[in-house]
Amino acid sequence: MRTNSELNRKRKNYRVSFWVLPIAFFIIGYLIVFFALTPIIEPAKSIYGLAFKNVNAVTTDNLQGKDLFSGKTGVYEGTIKASEIHFPYVGDKWGTLTVPSIGIKDMPLIYGDSMENLLNGACMSERSRLPGYGSGTLVAGHNYNYFHELQTIEEGAEVSVETYYGSYKYRVYRTEIIDVYESTSYWNEVYGDKEVLVLYTCYPNNALRSTHYRFFAFCEFLSGPKIDEYN
Repeated sequence: MRTNSELNRKRKNYRVSFWVLPIAFFIIGYLIVFFALTPIIEPAKSIYGLAFKNVNAVTTDNLQGKDLFSGKTGVYEGTIKASEIHFPYVGDKWGTLTVPSIGIKDMPLIYGDSMENLLNGACMSERSRLPGYGSGTLVAGHNYNYFHELQTIEEGAEVSVETYYGSYKYRVYRTEIIDVYESTSYWNEVYGDKEVLVLYTCYPNNALRSTHYRFFAFCEFLSGPKIDEYN
């Protein structure tokens, strides 16, 4: 026969379970959904911006920084003193990118590859160097807008980069799909002693969530002014 104290204790435990268990299940369910959706939250936010903010219609007003680029300079060769160049700040538009074979024409080039800047064009990594410095220029773009067709580029395709200080020509010599955790496979070229342009975007285009893979197009230098960084 159960005593009153045992019955009261049982009722108390029941009341606690009635409230605690649903709350615990709710928290666990929320965490599962959160971690499942986290990889696609940023892409979804960006897609929303594309759909409702018309970010493809890029103008100077859309950019957070200055528009350093005012058209072709007519400088296709020779040497430019670094002291004569105003180095861009994050958010500045420093040029345009054109790849005729995949339909890219006068795409804005922004300095700094933040998520906000990537909505306004193709973005150069601050860890790389501007064209003309004799090293690598690393440029990223979203695969659902500006660099959507990059994965169709072929070796031999010509790439033009117009900057606020000169005009550059490149040619694709290699394409590769690389795991982002194997960065040494491309940083060696970006940090090398040869003038290269490296374009990349997320891979594949039709992924419903972000992946670890990126599509890279490595472009060799053909022509353009060299920058003398010691003067």
